[in-house]
Amino acid sequence: MTAIDHGFQTYLDALRRIPLDQKTEHTDRAALETLLTSFAPSGVTVQHEPKRQDDKGSPDFKITARGAVLGYVEVKTIGENLDAVLKSAQIKKYRFLSDNILLTDYLHVIWIGPHGIERETLAYPDDLESRKHKLNPDRAASVARLLRGFFSAAPTGIARAQDLAAALAARSHLLRDGLTEALAHQAAHNQQGRLFGLYNAFRAQVFHELELGEFADAFAQMLAYGLFLARLNTEETITLDNARQFVPGAFPLIRELIDFIGELRAPDYAPIRWLVEEILSIMNGLDLAAIRADLSFSNRKAIRRTVRAGSEEEHRLFERDPFVYFYEDFLAKYDAKLRKSRGVYYTPPPVVNFIIRAVDDLLRSEFGIADGLADHRRVTLLDFATGTGTFLLEALERMFETIGDSEAKRALLVREHVLRNVFGFEYLIAPYTIAHLKLSQYLKDKGIGLQGAERLRIYLTNTLEPIARNPIFYSLRSAPKPKPRNRSKTNPSW
Repeated sequence: MTAIDHGFQTYLDALRRIPLDQKTEHTDRAALETLLTSFAPSGVTVQHEPKRQDDKGSPDFKITARGAVLGYVEVKTIGENLDAVLKSAQIKKYRFLSDNILLTDYLHVIWIGPHGIERETLAYPDDLESRKHKLNPDRAASVARLLRGFFSAAPTGIARAQDLAAALAARSHLLRDGLTEALAHQAAHNQQGRLFGLYNAFRAQVFHELELGEFADAFAQMLAYGLFLARLNTEETITLDNARQFVPGAFPLIRELIDFIGELRAPDYAPIRWLVEEILSIMNGLDLAAIRADLSFSNRKAIRRTVRAGSEEEHRLFERDPFVYFYEDFLAKYDAKLRKSRGVYYTPPPVVNFIIRAVDDLLRSEFGIADGLADHRRVTLLDFATGTGTFLLEALERMFETIGDSEAKRALLVREHVLRNVFGFEYLIAPYTIAHLKLSQYLKDKGIGLQGAERLRIYLTNTLEPIARNPIFYSLRSAPKPKPRNRSKTNPSW
């Protein structure tokens, strides 16, 4: 008997220890885990999810390697109709996230892989009732081949921003639903849970009429983009335990909310935890160099069009803003209706360019401000619905045109003017985060990286809130009037 045959025989002997009529779906998990682990290559971990009271949510086993999910195993009771399970909403959800899934009732094994569905049978329920039944070597070899195929799948390393947006959207959508259920449970019971406390804080600071579902929606997006921020700042494997240390200090709201993932090991959050770990898996598998290049403004490519650009400036007006398309791809997959309900529409680049240049020209011609938008003494700029920062980016372009190509002058402009006098307000968490990412990447491409506690003055807030109730408006309004070259720094929390 080969080592593989011996392993399968040991597995069948373990299944025989408890009569079929006394078994549940969870009875033989230990035996199955041992079998799966014996096929797992070096560096691959078979992680068993504990029994859940509602018996829904996460898969029964998760297969990982270096923080990236390779696939899932879903286990049913011996004799259950696996063909019916294949058509269930549960399997549909898992297939939405992965193309490498194993479905089994301990005896029949179905592999839902990248090339279709394969199935093999190790034994039948009646075989377990007979002590004389011996392992069929041919069946064992077939199941072994299937398991090797399942474990040989490699995690997909995403290299394009568009693909990343779609992957994040798929997982954030499911996470939103899980957060909504957890919030509703805490609200209906003791209202003492950490998640419900964060909801109350968010409602007090950002939007007083915020509903539970709206918060779950914002929180799901925040976690996805927050973990993306963390990934951009480290080559290390990101986990539930270390994610917070990699989130930039310039994002106090995200740092505050991402602390919540430290709570996810609690049993109540099991239906949420695996989805956050799914996002972590995507982050750990990213081709960071390719993603950074795809989101770099120095690598933008013009939209295909029939009209040929007459100048470099005209060419730039029609370039694809990688961050706008990143968010549009995300939103299309995440919630197409959200775009309309929240008024998420983008002004065409030529129109943005015209508006910014018109404002700059008016400052020069009507107000006698020779440097226009680049004047750090007399000009304060606010985009009260900043979205992904398109207008603010165009304003920076205009300022840099005014002062010339000197890196020293540009660095001084950023620290004397941009980080002090240029503001953006945004209500939606994803475009707010992207605005920070976009402008930070633009400055980095210009050779001006933000350092230490430096941050862009883009805030997550509801512009339509009455001034007396809006913490951002209040802090800006009540701050001491700044001196021309030594402006005091207001510090609204978010």
